[in-house]
Amino acid sequence: MMDLWFANPVAGAWALLGIPAVLAIHFLQTPSRPIPVSTLFLLDRLDPRSTGGRRFDRFRQSLPFWLQLLAVLLLSWLLAQPRWLRRDSTQTVLVLLDSSVSMRAFEKPLRQKLSAAFQTLSRGASQTEWLLLETDPAAERLYAGGRLDEMEAAMARWRPRLGTHDFQPALRAGLSLLKGRGAMVFVTDHNAPVPPGVELLAVGHPVENVGFCGVRVTEEGWEALVTNFGSQPQRRTWWLETAEGKRVGDERPLELPPCRSETLKGGFPAGNGALRVVLSGDAFAFDDVLPLVRPHPKKLRVQVEGAEQFGPFVDAFLRCEPALERVVERPDLRLAVYDPRAPVPAVSPAPAILFFKEPTPPAGLLKGMIVAERDPLTAGLSWDSLLISGTGNTPGIARKPEDAVLLWQGDRPLISRRGPQLLVGFDVMQSNALRLPAFVLLLHRFVESARTGLVAPETANFETNQSYEIARNGKVETLRAPSEPGFFEAGDEKARLAGAAHFADPRESDFRDAASVDRIGAVVKSQQKRHSREDLLTPVWVLLLGVVMGLNWIKTEGRK
Repeated sequence: MMDLWFANPVAGAWALLGIPAVLAIHFLQTPSRPIPVSTLFLLDRLDPRSTGGRRFDRFRQSLPFWLQLLAVLLLSWLLAQPRWLRRDSTQTVLVLLDSSVSMRAFEKPLRQKLSAAFQTLSRGASQTEWLLLETDPAAERLYAGGRLDEMEAAMARWRPRLGTHDFQPALRAGLSLLKGRGAMVFVTDHNAPVPPGVELLAVGHPVENVGFCGVRVTEEGWEALVTNFGSQPQRRTWWLETAEGKRVGDERPLELPPCRSETLKGGFPAGNGALRVVLSGDAFAFDDVLPLVRPHPKKLRVQVEGAEQFGPFVDAFLRCEPALERVVERPDLRLAVYDPRAPVPAVSPAPAILFFKEPTPPAGLLKGMIVAERDPLTAGLSWDSLLISGTGNTPGIARKPEDAVLLWQGDRPLISRRGPQLLVGFDVMQSNALRLPAFVLLLHRFVESARTGLVAPETANFETNQSYEIARNGKVETLRAPSEPGFFEAGDEKARLAGAAHFADPRESDFRDAASVDRIGAVVKSQQKRHSREDLLTPVWVLLLGVVMGLNWIKTEGRK
């Protein structure tokens, strides 16, 4: 490592232009000097010399010439502001990597750029402690230590795997970790906004990319959306493969104008419930393969009690829910009517939806503000347009201490959870709830939660990194699909999940805003200034410059 660096090298470089200026001056002819005499016979005979014609003559070496060169060098040295790194200086450099999968399109230039950047950053102090992190909040620290070769090896092993995500929390966490005592560099593929104290290193550039950005799969077949994210027309081919990689059928052409999409359709091969839809490759191969499986959700056995009191609602609800089977005994889910005149039923071990039935004709609309509690069943749902008719002397389903109320109207609970039961505390036939998307979606979410707790085999498609739940050993566990597109299995023999993970994030596939930015120099200069001292001989150089200038003046005037 070099211990010497210059705080203002540009000024020193400009000062060095004085060297050719001095050389040019000393190549010029010496001007004639008049000497007055009283008579001509006292002059020696001299050869006549021309004072006109060429201005440049042979080089005239003299003591003033060397003094002037030395003065230029001393002035350049002083203007460049030399500084010396302290031998005991130590810096901490935190490098934060963007975990977005779009970074994979620039793997080779990224590693080359970072290798050079690490070397540059190491010049900020005599010793460097490295921290290598990524913006994935679930990822562990990639490297921490003082070995640059180990830092580069950790970088070579890193693979980005997230879709579009917010990296601001990771930036704030990095600044909090440094506590103002180090330097932080954020590495990404576009010109991203960063907070003060963080410098940006972007290694991207626009890429013409075509890839899958959405899919719909049923037991009958699949539909996949392919998009050209570039600014030029693109030609590709696509084909089908089995899960083992064997090609099925011939390649088919695909032409896409700029920023346009096209839908590909197909079915599953006979006797094969898994396949890959493959596009011919480009710079970003992550969205060129679409693994799919024929979906087989868990079949939910449903028992309906008192369906005649709900008219066509129950039949319509069962038809829109996938994989429901209506049974009369041993159900996985019960749909029943709650009679306020009957004893309160005990909590059943099986999931159930109990609908309240008004025993008397409604007297008018219920009054009070409708408020939803925070719960996965009510998240993101709007209840402002819910209208309920009822009587003021009927409280609905009597509330018990173990009830978790999901929806209130005034002080009356409208929808509650009691163990595995969902209690609808108003008469849905005397309301507009059956036409309200929020109510139907809440019922759908509850049915899916009941399906999740069911111990049975299942086949489903997921996006990469998508969370899912599986029942195992009497508990519901939350897992994540693989970060790489492909097929996977989870669970045990009784509740085995066979899945396919595909990538479908169009924001990561669009490289039109990718750019290169390098602000490493500001980090290095700041660190070098913090961990270095000024040249202790600066007063000596100033004094020497004065002496040289004085001698040059004496010698020059002495020749006149």
